Amino acid sequence: MKTSKKLLLLLLVVVMAMSVLATGCGKGKDVSDENKGSEVAEEPQESTGPKVLRLAGMPAKTFNPHTSDSAEDADLISYIYGALLDLIYNPETEKVEFIPYHAEALPETEDSKVWTFTLKDDLKWTDGTPITAEDYEYSYKMLLDKNLANRNAFVLWDNIPVVNAEEYFKGEVEWEEVGVKALDEKTLEITLDTAMPEIDVYSTFAGGGATSPVHEELYEAGMNEDRTETTYATTLETVPSCGTYKLTEWVRDQHRVFEKNEDAILGDIYKPDRIESRVITESATRLQLFENGELDTAVVSGNEYDKYSEDPRVVFQERNTVWGFFINSTSEDNPILQNNDLRKALFYGIDRDKISKGVFKVYESTPYYISSVPMVDYENGLKYCDTEEAKAVRPEGSGFDPDLAKEYFEKAYEANGNKKIEIEIIYFEAQETMKRMTEVAEEEYENLFGADKLDIKLRAMPPQAAYDAYRDGDFDMGIGAYTQGAFNPWSSMFVWCTDFPNKSHRFANEEFDELYKRTTQGDLLLDPEGRIKALADMESMLIDYVPQVPIFQNNNAQVFADRIKLVTTEYMPAVGFAILQADIVD
Repeated sequence: MKTSKKLLLLLLVVVMAMSVLATGCGKGKDVSDENKGSEVAEEPQESTGPKVLRLAGMPAKTFNPHTSDSAEDADLISYIYGALLDLIYNPETEKVEFIPYHAEALPETEDSKVWTFTLKDDLKWTDGTPITAEDYEYSYKMLLDKNLANRNAFVLWDNIPVVNAEEYFKGEVEWEEVGVKALDEKTLEITLDTAMPEIDVYSTFAGGGATSPVHEELYEAGMNEDRTETTYATTLETVPSCGTYKLTEWVRDQHRVFEKNEDAILGDIYKPDRIESRVITESATRLQLFENGELDTAVVSGNEYDKYSEDPRVVFQERNTVWGFFINSTSEDNPILQNNDLRKALFYGIDRDKISKGVFKVYESTPYYISSVPMVDYENGLKYCDTEEAKAVRPEGSGFDPDLAKEYFEKAYEANGNKKIEIEIIYFEAQETMKRMTEVAEEEYENLFGADKLDIKLRAMPPQAAYDAYRDGDFDMGIGAYTQGAFNPWSSMFVWCTDFPNKSHRFANEEFDELYKRTTQGDLLLDPEGRIKALADMESMLIDYVPQVPIFQNNNAQVFADRIKLVTTEYMPAVGFAILQADIVD
C-alpha cells in the first residue's frame, strides 16, 4: 500500500485587497519591499499573561457543523471542532500544508478510491467522552440522514463521491451500503465511486466543518420525536469541543468567547489562549473599535481607506467570493425578469468600477462568476482566471458596455409592451456600504436606460431575511454572494445546479448539471484539459443566462494591531494570514 505523501500546496503570492464582510484575476496595492514581511522579521516578545485575540464578526446561528450556512458560522465552528486533517501555514516552507489532526497520519490509499484514516490514541471530547472511528461513522451517518436533511450533507457526494452517500440521503439504500466504515476503534475507511485527486480528499476532511465529528450523546439528546431536527450546538450547554478551543461564553447577537483546551492537539500551532469575538455588523463600527484599541484587526474600506492607504500595518487579501445582485428570473409577480434581454442589459449596463472602486475603494470589479482565487492546477499554481479558456468566455475589462446594454434593454422594453419596467433591489440593512452599492446601481441603471423607462426601488432587509426571501422567490433582485473553494472550483459550481438546496437564484440548465457531474465524479475528473474547458463552458452558460449580475469580489485591506505579529503578510489560500498562528505581544 502506498502512503500518500504530505501535500505541500504552492504559495500564492497575492498581496491583495480584503473583505468588508465577516466573512475573488484582481489587482490590489502591493506591500512595499521595505514593509513586506516586517511583522515576521521582528523577534516576538514573550507575553506575561494569557494571549487574548480580540475579533469582531457577524451573528452565529448555530455551532452544528451539519447545518451551519454562513462563513461566520464556519469560522467559529473551526475553533472548537477537530477534524481528521487540518490546513495550516508552514513558516519554514512559506506554504500552506495539510497535516494530521485527529488522524495520526495523512490517509493511505492504493487506488485513490479507498482511503484509510488511522486515528490517534486517546482522542476525547472535553467532557472526557472518547472519540473513535465509530463516532466518525455515526457523525457521517447523521450528516447524511434523510430525515434531518442537513444542508451540508452534499460534501460527501459532491466534494468527493462517497459510495452511495447521495442515495442514502435520498432514502434509496441502507447505511451498510454507504462507503463509510469503521473497521475498528481506530480505523476509518472511506470508499469513493471514482478515483479522486489527493487535493480533493484532503480538503474535504480538513478543518472543523461538515466532516468533523459530532458528540453522539448530545446530538441524540437534542433530537425531536420524529428525528427530523436536533437542537445540538444551538445553546452554550449543547456545544461540545474536540478541537483547539472550547466555547465558554455565547450571548447570541452580542459576543462569543473561546478558551484554549489544555490538551489541544494543535495547541502549539495556534497561539491565542483566548479568543473574544464580538458581534459587530457595521464595518465602520469595527474600525472605530480598532482605533480605540478594543479590537485587534479591522477591515478598511470605503472612505476610511484613504486614511490607512500608507499605513505599514495594512495588508491585502484576494477573496474567493463574488458579490452581485441575484435575479428572480422565474418571477410570476414581475414577469419581465424572465426576459433574458433584460437580464443581459443589467449585466452589461452597470459600471462596476463605480462600486468596487468608488464605494469600496479596493475591491475588484468582476463581470464573471468564478473569483480569481481557485486553482485548476495546484502543483503548478495555475489559477482558472489565468487560463486561455477563462479569458475566452469572459467580457473584457469590467464588463461595462453601455451600447450593448441599451440594445438589450430596448428589446426587453418592447417585450414589456413599451411600459415602464419596475425592479426592486434588496440590500442588507445596517450596512451603509451595501446601501450605497444599491444606490449607485439605481443611479447607473436609470441614467443609462432612462428614468421614464426604468424605475429602481430599494428595500432594506436583515441578511438572513434577504436570503430567505431569495430562497422562497419573494424578490426581484437582491445583494448576495457565492464563494468558491480554493482548490476545487468544479465542486463549487454546485451552487448553480438545479438541485442545489436553498437557491438564491432560479438558474436551471440540464447541460450545466451534466458538466458539473462529469467534472466532479465522471469521465472528466482525471482529464485536466477537458475539466478546465468544461469549467469555462459552465461559466459561459451563466454569463449568457445572468442568474446574478456579478459586481465585485471583496478584495480588501485589513489592518492589524501592533500587538499581533503575523507569521505572513502575504495572503495564503484557505488560511488567509493565519491569524491564529500569529504571536500576540502585550
